[in-house]
Amino acid sequence: MKWTAPKLVFLLFLFVSIAGTALSDTNSALNGAPASPATAAGAFGSGQPILIQDGSQSIDYRMSEVRLAILVAGFAIFAWGFFLPRHRPSKLARARLFLLAVAAAGAFASYYQFFQFSHVRGFATTDNFHYYVGSKYFEELGYFDLYGCSLAVLAERGLQLPNSQRDRARNLHSMELQPYETIKKDGQDCPERFGDQRWQAFGDDVAFFVQKWPSHLRRATWQDHGYHPSPPWTLAGGWVANIFSVSNPESAYLLSRVDRLLIISAFATVAWIFGLETTCLIVLIWGTGCLWRYAWVGDAFLRHLWWISAIGGVAALKRGLPLIGGAALSCSTLLRLFPGALGLGYGLRAAQHLLAHRELKACHKRFVGGAVLAFGGIGLASLIVLPSSAYSDFVIKILEFSSMTITNQIGLQVLAQWLSPQASWVALPIHISILIAFFALFWRALRETEDWEAAALGACLIPLVTAPTNYYFSFFIAVALLASRRPTVGLVLLGAATAWNLNGLIFYQEYDEYRWASVIAVAASFLVVAEVIRGKLSTGLAQGNPDASSTKLRSQAPISG
Repeated sequence: MKWTAPKLVFLLFLFVSIAGTALSDTNSALNGAPASPATAAGAFGSGQPILIQDGSQSIDYRMSEVRLAILVAGFAIFAWGFFLPRHRPSKLARARLFLLAVAAAGAFASYYQFFQFSHVRGFATTDNFHYYVGSKYFEELGYFDLYGCSLAVLAERGLQLPNSQRDRARNLHSMELQPYETIKKDGQDCPERFGDQRWQAFGDDVAFFVQKWPSHLRRATWQDHGYHPSPPWTLAGGWVANIFSVSNPESAYLLSRVDRLLIISAFATVAWIFGLETTCLIVLIWGTGCLWRYAWVGDAFLRHLWWISAIGGVAALKRGLPLIGGAALSCSTLLRLFPGALGLGYGLRAAQHLLAHRELKACHKRFVGGAVLAFGGIGLASLIVLPSSAYSDFVIKILEFSSMTITNQIGLQVLAQWLSPQASWVALPIHISILIAFFALFWRALRETEDWEAAALGACLIPLVTAPTNYYFSFFIAVALLASRRPTVGLVLLGAATAWNLNGLIFYQEYDEYRWASVIAVAASFLVVAEVIRGKLSTGLAQGNPDASSTKLRSQAPISG
């Protein structure tokens, strides 16, 4: 393999990523050093961004400005390729790729705030409290008793809230806020339910988190929405949580860094399957992501499992491995539900072939086989290991959660309600009309795609048919994989990323951010579909230059999956 400059930059990016992951803020994370303005006031899982009195002076805001600058530079470098002569000199193509790789490395580092301003509470964020404790003790807590049992064990240890007579907590059965004492009384039978040994361990784990929180988080946490990952995620999360105890500082640090290593492995997979140029593009978009930035889900406990499964599924389909692709996309769906849109895109492409030729291709059958194996295997394991009521309780929990008004949701539903907030009879026709128009274009676009592209394009359905909270919008990275054959899709998504970043700065800590983010998400989905319909293909981002292929880690020629 020829060691060109872009490849050396990519290897440098991997080195910086791993080194930063291993060395960043070790002492402050473990020893509880004073928090930075950005991290001191944030509450993961609360449905709210980090709040401080002067947001424009926070590290989060300043890092957002830096990420925007990197993104604009990366956008310019990427767009530069569209203005060069088709048969450009190889030196210019390699210079462009080199600069793109540098921008990608900077974007990755900027996501983690250059490894200097990480969450100084280490693993003890409120998001990790919900996911770690909720999964580890799911057999005793289920979906509804996390707060009652936690408040009971804290009171037993003398760690209850300072103003417990006036503060309120959320009843996870009704999702209503009730007096603190009422919720605490609901947990009076928890010691018998746990048993002495598990109750002691539960108290140690809850105390680990609570003792590291500032007072405002200790009050706000009990007003959050509790624990609501799916049973399959609970199966995986609980298994890891029961192996690694937070009472061990090294284990706690490792738990707060495992997602970083998983993310790096996902990028390495993309580099292997799609090539260096596509990898630089998606790292640039992901690293500068405003909606899913570090202040929301950085260093969270296995938060990116669904994302890695989705990216890996599309990569497997691109590589001609439909059995693995079907299994991976099914895993992603089981973990977070909405990634099922990627499988839907693939399924609709298969349906088009079935309608046209009256038969399914062998790869489509293998995809279904992989999906069935994953659904059956993971579903059966979760039924055996978890309490029998896990799935029925999960449905109840999700229905209750969905009925609530979540201010940081993004999608067509949010956009329609914004356009007609007082008249649902007007919002509904708007919603349906846009949805019908999109599905018509989407069906037409599928005729121009390879099978793996249909799965990637399926991610565009997510903001149209669902309304995930903002930090899940990294699913657009799957759409960016289309740029390996359709570079103009990369321009569209870079434009959307730039718009999201500008919107995030203009409406920083204001609810209007999510309304305008919905406009951008819906518009980006329409534009991507339109670009696919145009059908202009390329052998890669360095289009038209046969020498540029030497800078790729692997050929970007399409492989039907």
